Order: sequence, then C-alpha cells, then structure tokens
Amino acid sequence: MNYSEEYVKRMLKVLIYIEDHIEDDLSMDELAKVACYSPFHFHRIFQAIVGETVHKYVRRLRLERAAGRLLHTRQPVTEIALETNYDTPSAFTRSFKQYMGKSPKNYRALYKEVNAMTKKINELPMIRPDKTEKIPDLSLFFIRRTGNSAIENAWKAMVAYIKDSQLDRSRMRYFTISHDDPQVTSEDRLRIDACIQTSQEVPVKGEVSQQILKGGKYAIFVHHGPHTGIQGVCDRIFLRWLPDNKENFDDARSVFCELFNLEYVDVDESKLITKIYIPLH
Repeated sequence: MNYSEEYVKRMLKVLIYIEDHIEDDLSMDELAKVACYSPFHFHRIFQAIVGETVHKYVRRLRLERAAGRLLHTRQPVTEIALETNYDTPSAFTRSFKQYMGKSPKNYRALYKEVNAMTKKINELPMIRPDKTEKIPDLSLFFIRRTGNSAIENAWKAMVAYIKDSQLDRSRMRYFTISHDDPQVTSEDRLRIDACIQTSQEVPVKGEVSQQILKGGKYAIFVHHGPHTGIQGVCDRIFLRWLPDNKENFDDARSVFCELFNLEYVDVDESKLITKIYIPLH
C-alpha cells in the first residue's frame, strides 16, 4: 500500500469516528490517536485530504444536523443548541447565523412559510412504510464519494472493485448510505457511501474501507422502478409521512437504501427494487 492510500484509509476511519461521536467533545488529540498520527501531522493530513480543518468540518456537520432538526422536528432551539455541543443558546445562534445566514428561529420560520405557500406538499400523495422493524448492526465494506454525482461515482468505483476482486455477486447485499440532507448540505459537500455486505473474504485495498452501519428501529419503504424515482419517494416520506408520524426521526443514524435486482439496471429498470430505511427513536 502506498502512502496516499494509507492516508486516505486513516482519514476515513477518523471521519466515521466523528460521525459516530458528533455530539461528544472531540479533541484534536483524540482524533489524532484514532488516525495513529501525532496531532501535528494529523491536522495537516486531514485538511489536505478532506479540504477543511478538523474544527470547520466538525462544526459544519453539527450545524447541518441542527438545521435538519429545525426543519423536521418541533424540538426547541435551546435543546438543539445544547445537543449540538454549544454551551449556550446565544453561542449556537451566533454560529448558526454565521454559517446559514439566518438565526435558528428565522431559519425554521422561513422553512415553514415556504411550506405553507407551496402546493407541492399537499399535492404529494400520502405514503406509509411497508413495515417497521429492528435490524442488527451491519458490517459493510464501502467506498465514499463527495460532491456532484457522488452516488454514480461511488458505485462506479465499487463495481470496478468487485470485478477486480472477483467477488461472487450472488453472495452479497448492496447498500447506499446518504450522510447528509440535500435540503441542508450543499450539493458539492454531500457524502455518499456505496457499500456491500458479504460473507466472502474481501480484500481491503485501495480506497475500500469498513464501517459498522448502526442497527436499531427503522421504518422501511419499498420503491419499485428506476433509481431516479427514489428522491420522489423520500420527498413523500419527509414532507408527508414524517410530520404525521408519532415516532421521531433519529438523526444520529443515517438514512440508507438497500438495492435489489441490480442485474436489470441496464436492461429493464422497472424490475429494480429499493428498500429505503428511515431511522426512528
């Protein structure tokens, strides 16, 4: 393995650690230990690979998660501020306004006003989950891409990896993990993981890494047809079903999809099946 691959693998390990502990106090020394680098070298390597300083990256993820809560929950701003790791609501408000351009209250009010003015939401047909169940933790191999065309690029790389490693496709499951809300995070920063789960011996090489997809309670929606229709289903889930749902969305876990019948991608997209998993408390 060359040095660049080693850097990327260690930084992916840190990014997963940050996502799993985003509401905790994250020190530079702690993250450097996860990467097995000295704090001096870790800071520079992180910024070179991720494109942001550690502080800005953690701050952005926390504020984007807070923005999601403002949009999709009725949780008081004070509670969101404390859960976002700010000592006071005023400190959170200053930071949020600096990043989002609006105060938390105005951000939430504007979103509600836009929703009230548009007919789109009312015109969307109601949707219900096919089932709700608890699933175990899933150990996955993944390739991450960020930015424009992230999902296409991630799967292109994963398919090439599967072919190069001569893995048996009949013995694996396929998942796409979306770590960000496209209503909050700009398109050039959206993070997408193309993942596989398999009992086969998988060579962890190149840009392929491992992560644990957290189990728990999920509402599961099934979409039949082209993958381009998934966003429309998600709009119905978050704009129609979720506001009326008695159970709360758990933003500590990511929304993810499981993909079926991928052999029909270039043959007959009507035969594609996608399960969309929405984490719940």
